[in-house]
Formats: sequence, C-alpha cells, structure tokens
Amino acid sequence: MIVLEHEGARMEIAELGAEIRAFRSADGVERIWCGDESIWKGTAPVLFPAIGFLKDGVVTIDGRECAIPKHGFAKYMVFQVTELGDDYVTLTLSENEETKKVYPFDFALSVTHRFLPNGFETRFTVENHTGRSMPFVIGGHPGFTCPMAEGERFTDYVLRFQKEESGKHLLNTPEHYMAEELVADLGEDRRTLKLRYEDFDRLDTYVFAGLNSRSVELIHKDTGKGIRVSFPGMEVLAVWTMPHKQAPYLCIEPWQGLPACVGETGRFEDKPYHVALGVGQTYSCGYRMEII
Repeated sequence: MIVLEHEGARMEIAELGAEIRAFRSADGVERIWCGDESIWKGTAPVLFPAIGFLKDGVVTIDGRECAIPKHGFAKYMVFQVTELGDDYVTLTLSENEETKKVYPFDFALSVTHRFLPNGFETRFTVENHTGRSMPFVIGGHPGFTCPMAEGERFTDYVLRFQKEESGKHLLNTPEHYMAEELVADLGEDRRTLKLRYEDFDRLDTYVFAGLNSRSVELIHKDTGKGIRVSFPGMEVLAVWTMPHKQAPYLCIEPWQGLPACVGETGRFEDKPYHVALGVGQTYSCGYRMEII
C-alpha cells in the first residue's frame, strides 16, 4: 500500500489495480467507501479495457472472440510505481501473458492519483504500442461515503447535475445489458436526483449517456455540503450503490464507453463511446473530487 499525506489530507493506493483504498480529507472525513466484503469489496477500481459485462461474455477483436472479464482486467493486475512525488503517484500496467490471452495488444495504462487543494484527481493515460488501431473503453468506479456526517441518512443527500438534463438513462436488464431508455425524475429544476435505496433496488444502476453536464454534486439537501465530481472529456456517468444492502456509499462513475447493449454487434469497434487509439498515440482522461 502506498500512503501519501499532503496538507492534512491522506490517501492510500494499492498497487493491485492502482486503486485508491482510502482518502481522508483535511477535515478528518473519510471520503472513499471502506470496501466491505459483505457488501461490495471495491473502493475505486479502474475499469479497462472493458466496462460491465460483454455480449455473451465476449467481444470480437480482429475477428477473434475475446473473453475480457467484467469491468476489464486492470483491477486484477499489479501495477508498478513509475513516478512518486510529494503530492502524487503514478502507477503503470503494461501487457503481459495474462492480458494477451483476452486482449491482443501491447499497451501501457498509467493511473495518476494527485492531491488537489480540496480533494483529489485521478487521471488515466493509455498508450498504444501495437502496430494497429487499439479499441478500448475506460472508466472510474469510485465509491464515496454517503452520508458524510454522524446522524445523517443516505436519503438526506441528492445528486445535483451541473446543467439541466432530460433525465434519460439506460435500463440495466437482468442479463446486464443496456436496454431502452427510462426517464429519471430530476425535479422542477431538471437537475436534482433524490437518493432512495428503493430506486437502486429496482434499477440497480443509473447509466446516463449524452449528458449536458460534466460535473455533479453529491450534497446534503439542506446544508448544501458535500462533494463535487467533475469528469471533463468523459461522456457517460453511472450512479450506483449495491441493491438491497442500504449501504452508506454512492458510486459516481465517469465512463468513456458502455457495457454490452441490447442489439449490439459484439464487435469492439462498434461499441458506443469507445476509443480507437491509433498506432503510437496516447489518450488521457480522468475525474476530480472536490469538497464543497
């Protein structure tokens, strides 16, 4: 475990998956979910080169069926520390025998976690070291503590979008495919999603694609205190907490890509929002969490 401390804040990062395992802000509040094996053991996994489930468990690349695991393989791999500074760390994963079995590319995936004055930033950088175009999707899956103070409830919080939205989101079917659009109630301001456990019990996950917003706020409905998660350059946002657990966390997940969709071809190059990285090219995206 890599431990960084900066201006009163503390971050723990595991080399396994390059995953933030804990983040305590300078005010002493733990902002990242603790990872409970009985509920959801993750805390902030990195999703690469797939997100969610694949159609029939495989995706076709160059005519070959590849069985990439749910949410990709990055979270199961040990990364190497390639840079370490006073306020950041960069960890890198390159192809190996195991990745080549399910993803036939040479690549480098670097994940940088950096303190911000009032939070942190996670940035993903992907390099294509293969002599042909390399398709992938990538995303973050951070779970944020909610409620954030003693005596509060999950339902005291709302998710407020930066801009007005239609509320359209994709339905996650029992087969874990993205299906027809539903419309979430975002209130009179068309920006505010009330948090109710029963909605996650029914829907599992909100998956918003084509948003106007590039940030959302997870805030107490009365005090306005909470966090802002910004995701410039990423086109999908998933919102999730484990159904039927009433757990004290909410995942706010910026994605560049989607899980399998009903009716898709199964070819990677046809997946919505995927990245097709050219030979020798580099792609970068990420998200920020700031306290408000």
